[in-house]
Amino acid sequence: MPELPEVESFVRALGREYAGKKLARIEFHRPDLRFPFDTQKLKQIFASGSTFLAPQRVAKQMVLGTEKGWVAVSLGMSGAFIPSRHPQRETHEHLTLLFSDGAALGFVDPRRFGFWKPVSAFNEISEAVDPLQTQELQKLFKSKKFSESSRCIKVALMDQNIIGGIGNIYAVEALYRAGVSPLRTCSEVSPAKYKQLSQIIPEILTAAIDVGGSTVSTYRRLHGESGGFQELHLVYDRAGESCVNKKCRGKIERIVHAGRSSWWCPRCQK
Repeated sequence: MPELPEVESFVRALGREYAGKKLARIEFHRPDLRFPFDTQKLKQIFASGSTFLAPQRVAKQMVLGTEKGWVAVSLGMSGAFIPSRHPQRETHEHLTLLFSDGAALGFVDPRRFGFWKPVSAFNEISEAVDPLQTQELQKLFKSKKFSESSRCIKVALMDQNIIGGIGNIYAVEALYRAGVSPLRTCSEVSPAKYKQLSQIIPEILTAAIDVGGSTVSTYRRLHGESGGFQELHLVYDRAGESCVNKKCRGKIERIVHAGRSSWWCPRCQK
């Protein structure tokens, strides 16, 4: 499932290549994805002559729009944007934006867990803390949501109602770099470790954004390129391999808790 860096990669790419273009129309090739399309509203927003504005990101969702309104777009588990070859369509291309200069932008989603929802305000999408903001994370980690919580720290980091954008990959990578076990409860994490996490999380996410995110399954960037951050994973999907810490002779282990796999080094993350 695309996480914040993968979503941000699309936001920046679409901004570079499509922002400022005039729309011709929007075409639907099926009636729904996770939810039915509000075709009337979407046709109003992406009406002929409207200007495609620079996309934005809120948590793990993209926000696309024109001067006539905004739409929250979720990539779901397998969603992506591609330059469309209209009138030909790619497999699983369920929606296409057509521009007056002949360009076309398709939205593909093989598993159809994504959605396009018109919104009137960005706070309708998420009011969670953006994990790129170190100071906001520091405030959050000092709050009772963390300091007095009995939840596992990894589960809390992935709670999209609290922090918007961290998924499994970046949660386990941040915890490894901070030397915090994914099984430790929030209340057991020291203030010093929380301070580390508030710095490490934005650093990891920014580094992943810079190389286009992580490709570990189906995710591809706008023009089909793989992301590059999977080459920098220190623990994710590395079960049985040696810990990269040269002072540690441990092996990366995989455990399952709260329904998700976690990778960690029991020596470095006691």
